[in-house]
Amino acid sequence: MRRQSMMLLVGLIKHGGGLILLLTLALSGCATMTSRSAYPPANPSPENTSPAYDSRAEATTLDAVLVHTIAEIGKPYQWGGESPRTGFDCSGLIQYVLGRAGVAIPRTSFAQAEALPAVNLSRIRPGDLVFFNTMGQPFSHVGIYIGGNQFVSALNRQQGVAVQSLQIPYWAERLDGVRRPMPAELLAMRDN
Repeated sequence: MRRQSMMLLVGLIKHGGGLILLLTLALSGCATMTSRSAYPPANPSPENTSPAYDSRAEATTLDAVLVHTIAEIGKPYQWGGESPRTGFDCSGLIQYVLGRAGVAIPRTSFAQAEALPAVNLSRIRPGDLVFFNTMGQPFSHVGIYIGGNQFVSALNRQQGVAVQSLQIPYWAERLDGVRRPMPAELLAMRDN
């Protein structure tokens, strides 16, 4: 079911469907309807954590990143920008979207790549971050993978926050790697 919803979402994005905002609101509304008692404590102790908790928390974070990303498509580009009101640059968009999803992250794309765990490209999931070498230095551009070989990033003043394909030769040749956004408690558990 989740894969079908994602494919529908990607299809709407590709075809510029006006229902994106409605779908985003519906998806975010569904997330708030879940009973809190179904989840482990917000700050798990080592003795009550499990791979299932890690997996659920990771999936919940990636879903939130995806929903908040879709909501920013079409916003303007602004160098140094970090707000939907004034516009975003690439790392400002990431910091804003991840913050809304409950993930604290540094401001620059290089620091963002350093702060999060690497993921093999074969294991990429919607909500993961994709990094590119666009200025002759690693991790100089960042976007958010949305599935179907597509990602969203703040590109430039002409395109603003837009959807691009990882299959476009420009992006494919410059892909530096993938990172997984995770809340601090999951990152801390990985380090132990």
